[in-house]
Amino acid sequence: MPAPQHPSANNAGYATIEVLISILILSIGIISTMKLQISAIQMTQQSNFFSTAQFLSNEMAEKMRGNREQLRNRNTSPYLHVDFQSNKQQIKHPTSCFTAQCDSAGLADSDITEWLNKISMALPNAHAKICLDDSPWDDANGRFRWDCSATHAGSPISIKLGWGEKGKSLDEPAPLITLPVNSWSD
Repeated sequence: MPAPQHPSANNAGYATIEVLISILILSIGIISTMKLQISAIQMTQQSNFFSTAQFLSNEMAEKMRGNREQLRNRNTSPYLHVDFQSNKQQIKHPTSCFTAQCDSAGLADSDITEWLNKISMALPNAHAKICLDDSPWDDANGRFRWDCSATHAGSPISIKLGWGEKGKSLDEPAPLITLPVNSWSD
């Protein structure tokens, strides 16, 4: 009867190395899949922020169009003096026009307060600005700009929104949404 053959020490080491390499390859695949999933979640979140910002911009445009007196009075309209950063400012609380009688300026203040509260809750580190602006697009940098350049009282109205990541300051160099407001009252 032939003597039993024992695996040599070299052969046993190859099996261990093969198992370790298989575990390494599997781990790299799992980590890559997790990174893709995280990236997809972040893109979905940003898409939701864009949709929400567009909805809120349209809502404010409609409120402005509904308050024709303030929309026509561009020199003193509270709508055109909105420049708010949620991580730096508190929202003032005027009288609610639901419980008290308001004139057009009071209605504008109430609309702005309600809108800023919605923005603060929906967008992290929100920045909102409403102003007269002839050219919201910066050709040199290929993006929107926060600065407003109105050359006359008939300049178009722009609603500008931007946001940052939660827990970080808003260092966003440009608005992410800019909506021109067409006045249907003129």
